[in-house]
Amino acid sequence: MAATVPKGQSGSPPSFTDALPSGPWLFIDALVVAAVAIVAAAFFYISPDVREWTWQALGYGWAPVGLWVIAAVFTLRYAPRSLFRYWRRWAVAAAAVALSIGVLSYFSPSDGLLEEATMGGLWGIAVGGPRLFIDDGLPLGLAKMLAIVALVPLALYPRAAGPLYSRGLARAWRWLVLAAVYTYLGIRRAASAFDGVMDRAKEGRARRQEIRAQRRAEQAEAEAVRNQIEERTIVAQPIEIEPDGSNTIADIWNNATAPDPEIEYDNGYAPPWESAPSTFAPPAPPAGPTGPVWRLPSVETLAPPESMEASQEALREMGKKVEEALADQGVRVEVTDIKAGPRVVQFGLSPGWVAKRGGENKEGGQERSRVKVQSITSREKDLALALMTPYLRVEAPIPGTALVGLEVPVPTPTKVHLRAVLETGEFRKTASKGGLPIAMGQDTGGAPVALDLASLPHMLIAGATGSGKSVQINSIIASFLLTKTPEQLRLLMVDPKRVELTPFNGIPHLVQPVIVEAEEVTDALKGLNREMIRRYKQMEELGVRNIEAYNGRSGEKMPFLVLIVDELADLMMVAGFEVEQNLVRLAQLGRAAGIHLLLATQRPSVNVVTGLLKANVPARCAFAVSGQVDSRVILDSAGAEKLMGKGDALILHKESPKAQRMQGALVYDEEVEALVKFWQEQEGPPVAPINLLASEDDEEAEALGLDASQMDQARDLAARNPNLSVSILQRRLKVGGNRAEEILEELEEEGYLTPR
Repeated sequence: MAATVPKGQSGSPPSFTDALPSGPWLFIDALVVAAVAIVAAAFFYISPDVREWTWQALGYGWAPVGLWVIAAVFTLRYAPRSLFRYWRRWAVAAAAVALSIGVLSYFSPSDGLLEEATMGGLWGIAVGGPRLFIDDGLPLGLAKMLAIVALVPLALYPRAAGPLYSRGLARAWRWLVLAAVYTYLGIRRAASAFDGVMDRAKEGRARRQEIRAQRRAEQAEAEAVRNQIEERTIVAQPIEIEPDGSNTIADIWNNATAPDPEIEYDNGYAPPWESAPSTFAPPAPPAGPTGPVWRLPSVETLAPPESMEASQEALREMGKKVEEALADQGVRVEVTDIKAGPRVVQFGLSPGWVAKRGGENKEGGQERSRVKVQSITSREKDLALALMTPYLRVEAPIPGTALVGLEVPVPTPTKVHLRAVLETGEFRKTASKGGLPIAMGQDTGGAPVALDLASLPHMLIAGATGSGKSVQINSIIASFLLTKTPEQLRLLMVDPKRVELTPFNGIPHLVQPVIVEAEEVTDALKGLNREMIRRYKQMEELGVRNIEAYNGRSGEKMPFLVLIVDELADLMMVAGFEVEQNLVRLAQLGRAAGIHLLLATQRPSVNVVTGLLKANVPARCAFAVSGQVDSRVILDSAGAEKLMGKGDALILHKESPKAQRMQGALVYDEEVEALVKFWQEQEGPPVAPINLLASEDDEEAEALGLDASQMDQARDLAARNPNLSVSILQRRLKVGGNRAEEILEELEEEGYLTPR
């Protein structure tokens, strides 16, 4: 049987519950506590001085202090050993009580005894400091409380708190050093950016001052001219004409003018018939036919362009990064040319010199050779990493130079408004030739890109969704509306998407409303082919070769005719063969007749942009595409997959040996609406209609899906070959098997072939 261990004699100290009294002692202790509480309450409510001192001393801090005192008294009464054994814990509890009354000292009620003493009382102010957001000693109080929190554990538990504090201080020191370093770097970068902003501000201020000075000079010059005109004004006097008409012209002139002897006249005050000033010349009669005429809209209809200012310091820093990145790879280059455009900056890299291995010249020096271009182009990913951009393109070489081009996005991109291109001398020069000027945008150096669609003569625009293809089409149409009247240009638009070109409905340039049904496109293309044949017949009768010569000889002008297709892929899906056949025929023969094509698609696959169609459309504009395969379909070369989108494009035409990068012109919907409204509200002379409907002579060919010339060709084949077969018709007419069967049956009914 195990021995019973008396309470308080085991290896561990007695617990508080073991030390509790039992029997009458517990009742006596309870009575003593109650008596003390009653006496304290009596003094508190009876004596105002005691109540005031009690509240002002601790306030609500009596709650934590009282709990600590009661716990200490009970422990001292019933378990004194535990009080002395765990004195560190009691000290920590006392520090917590001090912190609590210190926190209470930061708050005070709006009125009452604690308004000045705070909720922690005067003792709380001594620990925690003055009231929060009211007095000025808050930092000192916080410092005292933080000292209690930091020093009490260190004094009571030095072995545990010492290493912890040392590690914390070391970590805090490291963070402090890192914060100082990053703050310094941030200040340097901010100072550099501020210097760039100030430089741009100074340049802008100087430019504005120059413009103001120029305007003041122009105003002064205009004022001088106006004063000179006022000084030389000749005032007419009343003229008395004799009844018999004996007044001569000289008499009338001498009587009608009163010269001022103090003014020296340029013509020596001669009569107007001898040396008349321009003010006496009669107004010239209005040129041209009488009646309403078409007026072109002003370029003020478009939004003003934005100023493009690139920080030269930032560009030079980027050039240094390029040189350093290639130097780290052992490739020596020098940035000798920097051209900043609206969204792309082009660095011209000049390959450096390297010594040949074991090569010496006759004078004993080391032979050198240029750095290979391949060693530069193969470091494209390293350059992209150094410049922190995924949109990087290398062009080797830059056309017309001996430099390797590196195209990188500019730090501060800008938009290219259509008006900024229209107001340039390059566009005015293109428009003065009398063709079809179109404003495309700006190249990588900020130079305008303006082309003549009449000399291209057709263009293909392709790119992924959201790359800026439709905006470019709107810019081209806006260029037409700003430079050509309905007498000079007619448009035929096809918009299967129904939202891109339909806002142009109602302008007098349209041959018919915008076609939105894919099934109607085939009829329109056939009608366009018939219009082309009709024009060729008219030029044949007049003995000319193209539309320019025809308009120079004929009294009836022949307008240009432009076909605009917004989405070619939808048309190829519905009637691929017929659409391709008609488009290829227009592309082959339409240039001399003034018919030009502007085709666009967002799916540049070989099924849409076929080889035969691409061979007859030499000008191509590629916006951002998803892969290199699509880029090769459009441009026959890679590069479009590296474009940034939102108007960034590569354009290829007969004047550029390689694809030229540009930023497409931007025209807003409000600007398009203003142009359309201008033409809709204008009442000009009647425009000659262009009929695209089939005539009665072509009904038979239309029923078979062919034009009259192809049906005549089928009859000629049948007349020369009585054993005409379906395969021969397919090869000669380039039609499908079912269509060849229908043609063969029609020829049998007409008697050209013997029924099978």
